[in-house]
Amino acid sequence: MLDRSRAPQTPRTDAAAVARHGPRRPRTPLASLQAGAGNRAVAALLQRAADAPALEDTALAERRRRAELAAAAAERRRQGEATAAGEGPGTPEEATAAEDHGRDAETALTERRQRAELAAEAAERRHRPAEADTGQERQERQGRRALRGLSGAGEKLRDINAKVSRLFGTSKADRAKKAVDPPDTVATRVNAPTEGGVRTHGQGTSNAGLVEASAIQGQVGTGINVVTDSLGLFNDLRALKAGYGGRAGTGPDSHKSRKDWKGKRLGVAQNSGMVVGDVSGMANAAVRNAGDLGGAPALGITTGGAGVFYSTLIAVREAAAVWRTYHKNRALKEVVEALPAGAPVEAARLQDVLDRLGRAQERLERVRALPPRRLYGLAAAREAEVAKYGQQVAVLTEHLRADLADVGRYARHKQHTKLGKRVTNLGGNTVRAAGGGLAIAAVAGAVSGPAAPAVAGTAAALLLGNAVYKGVRAGGNRYVEARHPDRFARPTRAQEETGAAEPGAPAAGVGRGDAVLEFFKVTKSVQQGERRHMAQKLYALAAGPAVHVGKNVPDDVRVSARALLKVLKAGPSQHSRTEEEWEASLNDPAEQSVWEKEIFNQLSSA
Repeated sequence: MLDRSRAPQTPRTDAAAVARHGPRRPRTPLASLQAGAGNRAVAALLQRAADAPALEDTALAERRRRAELAAAAAERRRQGEATAAGEGPGTPEEATAAEDHGRDAETALTERRQRAELAAEAAERRHRPAEADTGQERQERQGRRALRGLSGAGEKLRDINAKVSRLFGTSKADRAKKAVDPPDTVATRVNAPTEGGVRTHGQGTSNAGLVEASAIQGQVGTGINVVTDSLGLFNDLRALKAGYGGRAGTGPDSHKSRKDWKGKRLGVAQNSGMVVGDVSGMANAAVRNAGDLGGAPALGITTGGAGVFYSTLIAVREAAAVWRTYHKNRALKEVVEALPAGAPVEAARLQDVLDRLGRAQERLERVRALPPRRLYGLAAAREAEVAKYGQQVAVLTEHLRADLADVGRYARHKQHTKLGKRVTNLGGNTVRAAGGGLAIAAVAGAVSGPAAPAVAGTAAALLLGNAVYKGVRAGGNRYVEARHPDRFARPTRAQEETGAAEPGAPAAGVGRGDAVLEFFKVTKSVQQGERRHMAQKLYALAAGPAVHVGKNVPDDVRVSARALLKVLKAGPSQHSRTEEEWEASLNDPAEQSVWEKEIFNQLSSA
């Protein structure tokens, strides 16, 4: 058999296919096809970009046409509804209603047309090319962008203001100041005079080792001083800001704001001078540590001048405080001498005494209200009851007077303490100002020898005594509160304790070791000490009858307590109120807490 598979194949030509499609062309390469497709896509994009304005105009015209068709359809629907309703109204009222309905329909149609035109104009503005914008529209857009920018800047400023307010409202700076006060006291009252004496002795004996040691000692001490005085400046600025915000207020809670606004400005100047002196002293110590044992004269003069400035400022403030404290103590003496001299007859809680006095007064009034008895025995019994309850009222009233006298004596004691501390501060800062002047003269070469260090040491000794007394006194108050919490427990019910609930068991104190640890916690404040105890007593005796702690106080005791408040600088003039407003404030139960805080501040010996 013939094998055709291996025979040479000759291509056949389909005559019909050639007739239909023509002669076959050679295949186009793939690269040529891709290039052609890319050219066609680019050409299509260019054509669409060229036809974009025409398309937008067409779309806009189409929107307008649809709006007109919608308005015409609405009009046809209205006419059809009117025709379907019947031939016409039969009565004048129906005719009037139909006319009103027609007018309403025409109004609605007009509104639809206006809304359609407005929508078309808005669409035209949105789709209008940027080149077609007028200069006025461009200015309007720029103005809107500027307003948005200003709004964003305003929000950022508000955020910054809120952060600054939170920073100025925090108590962390107060706690930090209390924590660094003890090392600052050592650095200022012990380290600085010692360093000055050692340096003077080293320079006089040409002992370079002593001068170098004093330079290191001075740099450490002034570094501590910079931190402490910077915190003091920050706290004064914070108090000044709060005082500015509340200086126009009225009432007991506004008194401190006005005092801060008046006094903290000098405090800011004083602490600013201290910071300048500390920085210059630290820089001068750094110069000596760098090898120049004589230091920089300009820095030495700056340190001495700053010392003279803030010491003089403090001395002036202390002299004014001594004058005010002296006169306040004399006025207190007159008020206290008019009160009973003895102590309370029994160590009872003031709230218990007030409650017992209220019950005795109620029973006495009830017995006095009984009608007179004709029989001798009944009349005698009535008189005996009147005498019995009258005696109870008198004894308890005398107890309240003795409590008030106790508060008055405590207030005088605090003024005596304040007077002593102020006089000591006045003397110490006067001597320190003189020491600063001698330091300037020593830098200039006008004074030599131990005169300047001796004067500085005297000033430091006076001021150190004050600092030690304050520290020991504060530590003792913390010890007593931890060890004997019932000694100065709250004598009356608080503002939120409106009921007549019996007081709970007294709190148990901690052990001696734990109480000693409390003594050294310098950042901790006493929550319920003797001063707060006395402030709560005085408020209860001065409060009006509408306040639950003062409703049973006799009128004469209340008048004496209010006179004591005025002497303590907690009267109407200090609160920017009239006499009637001030008395109404004392009769307001909602102001018990702020009044107790105000009295607590006025009993201070600071």
